[in-house]
Amino acid sequence: MSDFACGIRRSVQASREVAKQQQVARRRHDEEETARQKQNQLRVAELPELIWGRIRDAEDAGDGALKVERTGGAGRTTFQLSWRETPPERALQIVVDEVQGVIQASWVVAPQHGQSVDAPSVEAARFDLAQLEAAIELLIDQRRWGRGVIPMIPW
Repeated sequence: MSDFACGIRRSVQASREVAKQQQVARRRHDEEETARQKQNQLRVAELPELIWGRIRDAEDAGDGALKVERTGGAGRTTFQLSWRETPPERALQIVVDEVQGVIQASWVVAPQHGQSVDAPSVEAARFDLAQLEAAIELLIDQRRWGRGVIPMIPW
């Protein structure tokens, strides 16, 4: 066999080996993605009750300064935690989208105080209740709000 033919044979064998490695990598990626999606769906299913519990804890501890609302339907649960004390009027709105598997939050503020600031959505599996607690603490931070600063939601 000529050097050329030997080179072609080696190249074909190398190409077949690379194709096998790519197939294994694709299969591994697909399995990991399926597991991630399953974990995300499990987490998003439990989050409405966990979030509601934490928001109710905040309302109870707020001694009347915080008011909570919860609405739901069509695979979405919306929570609104409103500040009822000193101006500016403001609320933290959190949406758990069970269909998309994400958590979205935004500040709801009075028109004269500026526009609502939306946070990017976060995948349910990556959401931690500590993030919710930090957002609630930002909601009641009068020093920040009194200076006209609309904080970023920590997710």
